[in-house]
Amino acid sequence: MKILIVGGTGLVGSRLVDSLISQNHHIIILSRNPSKYHNKFDQKVNFVGWDANEINLLQNTDVVIKLSGENVAQFWTKNVKNKILSSRVDLSQTLLQFLKKNQVKSSLLINASAIGFYAKNNMIYDGQVDENSCSGDSFLSKVCQLNEKSCKIFSEAGMRVVHLRIGMILTSNFSLLIGFLSFFSLPMLGIKKHYFPWVHIDDVVGFINHAIINHIEGPFNLISPKPISHRDFYHTIRKHYNGIFPWILFIPIFIVKMVGDISEIVLYGPKTAPIRTLESGYKFKFPNLDEALYHIDQ
Repeated sequence: MKILIVGGTGLVGSRLVDSLISQNHHIIILSRNPSKYHNKFDQKVNFVGWDANEINLLQNTDVVIKLSGENVAQFWTKNVKNKILSSRVDLSQTLLQFLKKNQVKSSLLINASAIGFYAKNNMIYDGQVDENSCSGDSFLSKVCQLNEKSCKIFSEAGMRVVHLRIGMILTSNFSLLIGFLSFFSLPMLGIKKHYFPWVHIDDVVGFINHAIINHIEGPFNLISPKPISHRDFYHTIRKHYNGIFPWILFIPIFIVKMVGDISEIVLYGPKTAPIRTLESGYKFKFPNLDEALYHIDQ
């Protein structure tokens, strides 16, 4: 297949490109700075800029994958919030215009959203949420809602649209940081009884591959099917790194909230289930945190 990726040089994008190349797909990455990443992958990857007119290269593109967006892990000034929102919402219209200009008639759009779709301002959660649940009312929830809504233009153009509501992607650097903090019994961010929405990066990539070859559409939660509380999540990482203290301390909630709206990232807590993801036939490679931590260090 010929696959066009927006955001193909980031954390998920890079891992995805390697996976797709191994399956002999033809990958084209749409980038604002093609020359910067030209040597990042092998010769099976083409780069094009947003101002490109590459009708011949892009003809018969089967799949478009939209992964890009301003990093949310930074201090949320008014300007940063606008970038977080526009880099996802406004990008949809820009992407559609690019596809039209280059006469791309793909049958599938895969759009990266987030588990923050269900986040609430008051951070009070009761019960389970899944893909059929109502949205929250926090800033990130608004971003996710508008991001997914902005992709309606692709379904109106006849494309099948898949929304990836991605959880906190487990990486070796993140687990090492938590292991370091717990080793010295330093307080963690979070609420111990809330649920931690983690997912292994290989399951994000795995489900994208799954969505490409199966006729599915709509929202799908990409989060471990085995819910785990913040307390148990951090305890598991502590044990993985042989922490010397048997306890996990948490920074008081009122102190975490003092940093502003960005606190919703670490205080997210509903018990979130990937119901539609499992119903689609996808089998998680790493449903268990212990196994995920072992493999993420390999």
